[in-house]
Amino acid sequence: MNEYEREQNEILRNFGAECTVLLKSDGSFPTDAPCDLALYGSGARRTVKGGTGSGEVNSRTFVTAEEGLEAAGFRITSKEWLDRYGEIWREAKKCFIRDLKRSALKRGTLAIWSCRAARKT
Repeated sequence: MNEYEREQNEILRNFGAECTVLLKSDGSFPTDAPCDLALYGSGARRTVKGGTGSGEVNSRTFVTAEEGLEAAGFRITSKEWLDRYGEIWREAKKCFIRDLKRSALKRGTLAIWSCRAARKT
């Protein structure tokens, strides 16, 4: 990581804490200090760090929601759920790719798809 990236990461860490808000349904912040916290959803570990196109964000490192909360002193109580969710997600991704290849093979486009994918890597 170069000096520019280190400086930018430091700026983002300082402002990120001020910009992230957890709210109760009544709009108030749920806690005054780090505590036990249950975290759910794909964004906990596969946190989206930017958009696509002009919103694309290319960084060598970034902090997931889970990592950030733990670094702030929160104890994540839903790690087993997140582990199981991750396993299900990985299996679903394998099935998706398998089905995509089968569909392409039926249409006779698998070779074209494979070549395009290989060029992008």
